[in-house]
Amino acid sequence: MLDYNIEDAQRILKSFDSVDLRLDNHILDNWFEREINLDYIFDCLKGKMILSISKTSENRFKLIYPHEKLKTKDLYIIIEIDDLEKITVKTVYSFSKSRRQRENERK
Repeated sequence: MLDYNIEDAQRILKSFDSVDLRLDNHILDNWFEREINLDYIFDCLKGKMILSISKTSENRFKLIYPHEKLKTKDLYIIIEIDDLEKITVKTVYSFSKSRRQRENERK
């Protein structure tokens, strides 16, 4: 099993075809309740400016993008990349922008 690093993930995100993008059942079960705009997720992954990327475990990455509607929030997209470089969105949620800013200050 391959173990991608952050540079690999960035390369894969730049070249992936959204037709191959998979959504975990967790996303599909909760998208309405969490007010998730699936088109905005695709737009983010295909070209929106990423605010932060970090590796959370083997082949799993936390991507942070600007929230679509709320200036005080960020949109967190957790993805997993398989050996064939296929991307699965595991979960999506909003969180306060100040959390990311505090994390950046600590670095």
